[in-house]
Amino acid sequence: MGGILGKAIFNTNGTRRYFLEKRWGDEGNILTAIMMNPSNASHNQSDDTVDQLMDVANVQLGYDGLHVVNVSSIIDGTSRNVTSDQFSYDSINWSFISKAVSYGQATFLGWGMKGQKGIIKQLDSHSEIINVFRDVSEKLYTYEVLKSKDKKFITNPIYYVPHPRPLTEKEKYREHCNPANHRS
Repeated sequence: MGGILGKAIFNTNGTRRYFLEKRWGDEGNILTAIMMNPSNASHNQSDDTVDQLMDVANVQLGYDGLHVVNVSSIIDGTSRNVTSDQFSYDSINWSFISKAVSYGQATFLGWGMKGQKGIIKQLDSHSEIINVFRDVSEKLYTYEVLKSKDKKFITNPIYYVPHPRPLTEKEKYREHCNPANHRS
C-alpha cells in the first residue's frame, strides 16, 4: 500500500476487528482514533475514513502512524445497519481501546451519535470504562461537539462527537483545520 504498513487484529471468525494500525514511519508519534464500529479495512486494505484519518495523522500532525479502535468491534461498513445490540460491552474490545489510548500521543474521538448511545449503554453496566479517558483528557481531540437534535432528548440532551465523514456530508471535515486545535 504505497509504503504504508498495516496490522489488524480480528476475532477468530473475522466478524470483529479490535485493532487497526497504519504506519508510514518507523518510530514516532501515533494518532489513535476511536470510531463507532469497524469497516472492512484491514492490514492491507483501507477505506475513505481511514484514508482521511491517515491524512490528519501524517499531513496535519506530522505523526508516523494511526491506530483505529471502535466503541463496537462488530464489523459493518454501513453505519445504517448498526443496531444498539452491537454495542454490548466487550471486555476484549475495551482492553484494546485502553491500550491504544494510552499508547497514542493524541486521541481523536469520532464515534457519532450512535457510538455515543453505545457508550452510554455500556456505561450503564460497566461504569469503569470512563477511566480509559479520565487520565488522558489533555490528549483527546475532535472536530466539534454536537448536541442531538432528536426530539427524544429535548429535556435531557445528548452531546456527541461527530464521525469525521458524516453520512449526509462526507466531505464536511475533509479540509477542516487540525483536530489538535479542538480539545473535547
